[in-house]
Amino acid sequence: MAGPEDRVASTPEAPDEPLLRVAVYGSLLRGLGGIERLGIADRMRFVGPCLLEGELFDLGDWPGMRPGRGPVVGEIHALLDRDVLGVLDQFEDYDPADPRGSLYLRERVRLLEPAGAFAWTYVYNRVPDASTRIPSGDWRRWRTERA
Repeated sequence: MAGPEDRVASTPEAPDEPLLRVAVYGSLLRGLGGIERLGIADRMRFVGPCLLEGELFDLGDWPGMRPGRGPVVGEIHALLDRDVLGVLDQFEDYDPADPRGSLYLRERVRLLEPAGAFAWTYVYNRVPDASTRIPSGDWRRWRTERA
């Protein structure tokens, strides 16, 4: 059951409701500066680590996750402001009006860990070169090993 810290403040237009949770696995991970560069750090709250089901690929300066069986290492963040979702959509080149033309798709997924939890995440909407697959599923570790 959601507690008061898991609620968006109620307004006449939007009744008290659970926070949106987003699972990130790449340049938006804590310590990599992405959230700060977007100017949304004060509108998100770190919830904890997570594992997503999929395969991670090195796309150069950022990764892309595709459906697959391997675990992908990520973090869950709660959005304290619903407008952050639009900022993330733009950053991930996701256009709800044009999913086929979008670089990433925003999808609600069941997480491997914590078991039974759900979160929104961005799934790469292209077919990557298989040779760029990150076997560990861990972008932070991969960046360190690659350097």
